[in-house]
Order: sequence, then C-alpha cells, then structure tokens
Amino acid sequence: MRIASFIGQKGGVGKSTLARVLAVAASHEKYKVLIGDFDLEQLTCVEWSAMRLRHGIEPEIDARAFKSLKKLRKTVSEYDLVVVDTRGLADELTEDVSKESDVVFLPTGTSMDDLRPTLALARRLAKTRSVSNKIVIVLSKTGRSERLIAEAEATIAEAGFDMLNAIWPERDGFQADLDVGRAGSETHNPYLKQTAKAIETAMIALAMGR
Repeated sequence: MRIASFIGQKGGVGKSTLARVLAVAASHEKYKVLIGDFDLEQLTCVEWSAMRLRHGIEPEIDARAFKSLKKLRKTVSEYDLVVVDTRGLADELTEDVSKESDVVFLPTGTSMDDLRPTLALARRLAKTRSVSNKIVIVLSKTGRSERLIAEAEATIAEAGFDMLNAIWPERDGFQADLDVGRAGSETHNPYLKQTAKAIETAMIALAMGR
C-alpha cells in the first residue's frame, strides 16, 4: 500500500482539491484507492465522496475520516493507494503523516503569502531525514500570469525543493465539477481535460513509484 499525502501550513491552496484529483485519476487506472480525510472540522473529501455517490458518478471513491495515522493503518490494508488530506494548519500529525508517506505534496499558490509558509513548512519537514527526499511542491490554483508562475518556480528552485512538472490552474470549470462530485479529467471541457491529464500523470507517477 502506497501513501500520498497533501499537507500545508495554510488553507485555500488546493490541498483537498488535488487529493481528490489524484484519487480519481488513480481509480480510473484501476488502482483501489482510499482518501483518508484528517480535517475533521471540514471533511471536504468525505462530503465530496458522498456527493459523487448521490450523483451516480463512477468509479466510486471511498473517503473516510481519521483522527490518527495509527487508526488508518489498523483499519485499512486492502488498498493500492491511500491519499491523505490533512488539515490546513500543520501540526504534530502532519509530521507523523509525512514520515509514513511515500510522497508528500505541498500545494502552494504563486504569491509570497502562500510561498513563504509553504517553504517554511518544507524546510521544517526536510530536517527529518526520512521525509526530506519525499517533498514535492505543487503550484496550485494559479492565475494566467506566466510571469508570476515563472517567479514562483524560481523561488522554489532557489529554496532547493523538487517541484511537480505540471501546475493546477484556478478555473471555474474545475470548481463546478468538484461541486457535483467530479474531479480533474472527468470534466467535459476539452481544454481543462488536457490540463488535468498533465498533473494527474505527474502525481500518479510519484504516488505509485513509477
């Protein structure tokens, strides 16, 4: 069983969105996937999974709430991939999840308001040897400015962290799909589908150790 976690120091950077995108993409590739939702106040992924079920969208995505990684380990073993969505504020659980994960995705926007806390968290996690080589920064919810994207990429590279070779743009169509239980390349928009495929391929490769 592989574990891919999405963590962050602040909310609103696309952590839960990307967790759902990865889970859907892996399920469409016939992997047996579970989303472990550790944000017990929001339960975004659990509620989205229920919405997906109500709308009859296939494949079904199993999403369950957990308050500890130990509990998750005890109760699940039959999955190929567990996608962990943590709460928006990093804490002791974040570090525990990072140590147990095969890849640790840190989504961030292009602004310094997003990059500073994300890179600070990455540096903190990187002090643990078992985590340092698992960290992957993901540019998420980006606008249409190529300059801002390039500047953010340069900031991440200067900090010395790996970055996913695809970005997740802020688009109304993606949000509309999430609101009814779809995610990523399940969109009907051809342009958005192509965009989603690129980031899905990149994340699955890392999540499944290809």
